[in-house]
Amino acid sequence: MLAALKTDVRVLRDLAGLSSVPVALTARDAAQLSAGLRTLPAEVTAVFVAGTDPVRARAAQRDLACTGGIPVVTEQDTTAIALAAAVLTTLARAGTTPHASQVVIAGADQLPPLTPLLIAAGIGDLVSWNQADAIGYPLAAAAWRASAVVDLLGAASTLTPAFGEDVPVPVIALDDPVARLLAVPGLLRAIRHTAAVGIWADPLYHLDLHHACAQALAALTPVDRLLPDMADPDLSEAVARAATDVLQHPPRTR
Repeated sequence: MLAALKTDVRVLRDLAGLSSVPVALTARDAAQLSAGLRTLPAEVTAVFVAGTDPVRARAAQRDLACTGGIPVVTEQDTTAIALAAAVLTTLARAGTTPHASQVVIAGADQLPPLTPLLIAAGIGDLVSWNQADAIGYPLAAAAWRASAVVDLLGAASTLTPAFGEDVPVPVIALDDPVARLLAVPGLLRAIRHTAAVGIWADPLYHLDLHHACAQALAALTPVDRLLPDMADPDLSEAVARAATDVLQHPPRTR
C-alpha cells in the first residue's frame, strides 16, 4: 500500500508540482482512521485519502468535517469528478446538452458519489444499472438510445447496438490509472487557500465544488482524448480556479 501511495505522490509532485508526502495509516474502522488523520502535523492543510474502504473513507471525511478537522478529499470523490468530466466531454462532442441526454451508470453502487454529481451536472435522464438487474433488465435494454454508458463493471465492453440502432452507444470507463488524480492538485490547492473547513461537512456543497472541477477538466480536454493529460501545465491552475470560485462564493440557496 505504501508503494502505491508513493506512486501517487510522485505523479502529483512531478506532473502537478504539488507538495505532498505519503502517509500509511492502519485503521480497523472509520473512528481509527479519523483519529489517525487528526495526528497529522499542523502544517498539513488537506488530505487525499486513497487505497482504503470507500465507506470508511467517507465516514472519516464527514467526521473530521463536522468536528472542524482537516478537509479530506477521497479517492471516490476524484474518480467521480473524472467520470463526470468524461461524460460532459462525450455529450458535448455529440452535440447533446446534459439536460437532453440519457446516461446509464453500469455499476452505480460501485461509486455512490457519481449519481448525485451527474444530477448536479444537469443530466436529464439518469439510469442506475447494477449486475443484479441483468436477468430481468439486460444492460443492452437499459442503454437503448442512451447518450452514454458509464461502465464501472466492465459489463459494457461487448455492448452492441440494440433494437436495430446503427450507432453503438458511447461507453465511458476509466482505463487510465492516473485519471482519478486529475482533479487532486487543483482541488487541494483551492482548499489550502480558502477557509473551507466550516462548510466541508455539507455533502450537497461537495456537488457544487465537484461539478466545477468536472467542468474545468472537460474544458481542458484535447479533441483526441476523453480527459486532459496530467502533464498539461494548465491543469492544476484551471481546476484550482474553478474550485476556489465555488469555495469563495457558495450558492445562497439549495
